[in-house]
Amino acid sequence: MELKEFVEVFKKYFYTFVIVFAIVLLAGLIWRNFQAKFYLASVAVNISREGQVKNKDYQYDQFYQLQADEKFGKNIVNWLGDPGFLEASKHDFKTTKIGKQTEIYKLKATQLSSNYIKVEYKTKNPQAAVLFGKILKKNLNDKNEKLNIGGNENWFKLIIDDAHVEKSHIGLTPFLIVLSVLGSLFGLLGVLLRHYFNFSENENRN
Repeated sequence: MELKEFVEVFKKYFYTFVIVFAIVLLAGLIWRNFQAKFYLASVAVNISREGQVKNKDYQYDQFYQLQADEKFGKNIVNWLGDPGFLEASKHDFKTTKIGKQTEIYKLKATQLSSNYIKVEYKTKNPQAAVLFGKILKKNLNDKNEKLNIGGNENWFKLIIDDAHVEKSHIGLTPFLIVLSVLGSLFGLLGVLLRHYFNFSENENRN
């Protein structure tokens, strides 16, 4: 299809483009308004040591310690993705007054470095977000202590910060730009699809 033909098709089905564009725009604004009701919480989990046994005869101890931290960090990410651990944490949360009235959504743990894991989740209540962070802190520390059966003084220690909570906010201007691009793309796709099906229908009639 040449550009001139495409322009003619676009003019012919311009209302299709407008309708699809408006649907995408409206759906995006509704979604943004829904997201604005949530608070985003993030909890920093840092891996350290209860103590440190140094080997004076080996100069690469720190390098292998970082490797061990990285592997243990993957364990923490797996714990936070384990249904049993999450169910137990949410059960503890539900036994509180705030927890009975609030849900926790989209919990995700990401290992950003060898000894740093970032845990994120959403809720509609900022106080509930802080409380759930404290429950995660307790349950992670409890699970870590259970693994240290022999009381190894060089065992991993978790340093877990309180939850940082902020309003789940998406800037209106960049969001409208993205919606406009998506709306235009879907609008053009709608125009081409309508032209294709109308063309096919006319061909069949002939």
